[in-house]
Amino acid sequence: MAILALVVWFLYLLDRQIDNLFQPVQDERHRIHLHKSPQIRLLLVILGVSILSLLPFQRLEVLFAGFSLFLFVILYGFAWHKRWLSSEKEVFTALLYGLGVGLVVWVRDTKSMLLVLPLIALAYQNLCYFNLIESPNQFYKRRLRKTEWILVGLLSGIYVATQEFFIVLPFLVTFGITFVLSRLPFSDEKRLLGDMAFWSPFIYFFYGIFSK
Repeated sequence: MAILALVVWFLYLLDRQIDNLFQPVQDERHRIHLHKSPQIRLLLVILGVSILSLLPFQRLEVLFAGFSLFLFVILYGFAWHKRWLSSEKEVFTALLYGLGVGLVVWVRDTKSMLLVLPLIALAYQNLCYFNLIESPNQFYKRRLRKTEWILVGLLSGIYVATQEFFIVLPFLVTFGITFVLSRLPFSDEKRLLGDMAFWSPFIYFFYGIFSK
């Protein structure tokens, strides 16, 4: 869990640095990362060393899956730099996010990898919402509506297959927060609330504590 958190943090900070290196500042978030660039690069070094120090303690399956995904990230970065992805950047971002989190699930139970599908769709729903905050347009509005229907189908299917509401509950919370926010007037103040949608896995965490 520690290495998962560190890698996600590392990639998030690195992504912002690469954005500012190859293209003009896009929004306030990128402007802050540009202004704090020396401190962030030092933090990236610290995070990188921390990640490397934890690698020897990981299972071989985790290392193999992580290395495979790392190659996918490199290929994605190259394709984005060449501008081959066009408007589908968010699709690949959501895919990488879902697969990255799914590695932990894959090592423990290969059948549970099906839960990665709604996770990818939820990440894409959230990315569409953030794009609408920055510049409302019909493309992401249509994509958002289609993704919502896909999520309804996926979550309904998971519930029918498992008959366990608690499995789909965190997904429903994440879906519900972004769904409600997307129906309200867009504003930068709602960014934090949009990010909070992905705090819903804490439901599993607290359930594990208080159910014992």
